[in-house]
Amino acid sequence: MSLNAVSKHLRLLERAGLIRRRIQGREHHCSLEADPLRELASWTERYRGFWEKRLDALEGYLRARRAPRTKGRRGR
Repeated sequence: MSLNAVSKHLRLLERAGLIRRRIQGREHHCSLEADPLRELASWTERYRGFWEKRLDALEGYLRARRAPRTKGRRGR
């Protein structure tokens, strides 16, 4: 990975508030800011059950649609 690519990723993480950068001379020291990640984990956990039920229902629907059709029906 190039230095430019690393710098671009670090800037993105910094803008998102996920890292803090401290510049000392030519060195850049980065540290993780975990609080936003904890907030995200908490938010997604609240919706986990809802989405698991919805995705299970979708899976059941798609499996039923894929099931072989009974004899006597004309193919579509």
